[in-house]
Amino acid sequence: MNTDDPIIAAIEAHRRAWAQTRAAFEHESAVEDELGTAVRVFAGEVENDPRWIVANAAVEHALAVQDDLAVELLESQPTTIAGAAALLTYYVDLVATAQPEVAFRELESKSIDEPRRDFAYFIIRNVAAALRNMEPEAVEHHGAVAHLVPVGAAE
Repeated sequence: MNTDDPIIAAIEAHRRAWAQTRAAFEHESAVEDELGTAVRVFAGEVENDPRWIVANAAVEHALAVQDDLAVELLESQPTTIAGAAALLTYYVDLVATAQPEVAFRELESKSIDEPRRDFAYFIIRNVAAALRNMEPEAVEHHGAVAHLVPVGAAE
C-alpha cells in the first residue's frame, strides 16, 4: 500500500489513540473493582476516591486525544484509492470489534443547516469527496453517484 497517502498516518494515529483509550477504560474499571471489593463502599463514594479521580481523568484525556484524531480522519482526505479503502476498512473493522459510540463519537457539522450525523456519515462523505478529487480519468460521474472504472477502460 502507498504509505505516502496522508490518511494512512491518520489511521495509525487513531489506532494508537484507540488502544490508549481502551487501556485507560480498563484501568478505570480495575480501580472501580478494587474499590468496590476491597472496601465496602456506598454508592457514589467510588467517584470521590483519589485513585478513581486519577483513573477517570486519564480516560477523559484519552478520549479527548482520540476525538481530535478522529476528526483528523475526516479532515485528511485520502489521495489514493488504496487510502480510501484503508479508511473505510479501518472504520468497519473497528466498529465491528469495538464500541462505536466510544471509538467514534457523534459529531456535529459546522453548518447550522445540517443536522447532527453519526461518524459513518462523515467518513463516507470524506471518501466520496476524495474519490471525486482523484484522477478524472479514473473516476466517472453519473449524476450524484460516482462509478469507479479502470483507467483507460471503456464503459
